[in-house]
Amino acid sequence: MGYVTIRTLTYGKNWVSFDIESQGLYKIHCLSGVPIESLDKILQVCITDKNFILLTEDRDFRDGALTAPWVKDDRSTNNVWAYDFNGTLLWNIGSIVGDIKMAFDGIGCAFKSEAELEYGLKFPSASEVLLIGIAAGLTFIIDVDNKTLLAKIPGMVK
Repeated sequence: MGYVTIRTLTYGKNWVSFDIESQGLYKIHCLSGVPIESLDKILQVCITDKNFILLTEDRDFRDGALTAPWVKDDRSTNNVWAYDFNGTLLWNIGSIVGDIKMAFDGIGCAFKSEAELEYGLKFPSASEVLLIGIAAGLTFIIDVDNKTLLAKIPGMVK
């Protein structure tokens, strides 16, 4: 049995996180009713005020493999996907961070002020909500709305 982690922004501008026990989640329905189907297990969902972001299992496990190499041949298309509430694909994280040769292990959303305090950095022109992604000991801070990489920090995984 596995778990899917959901982190969502409330109307009161607070974050709520919870886990759902699941044998394997491969499809979700958007607020419009449009289904989003993934070839890989959905592991995490971050819901912001404008979109939702999915972390899927590394595609190397798609055909039942139990192990996968840490360094990948090509991750220009990686395992983090952003959609609007109508189910339209907005971006894949590979288009923002490039081919980093590794899959992402985890994601989370944070307010800009939270990320600035947590990492000791300033993001003056960034949107209010940021995506924090972890891949092989690196922390990637991404402006979700502007589709830009704000910081890549080694050794800051908590």
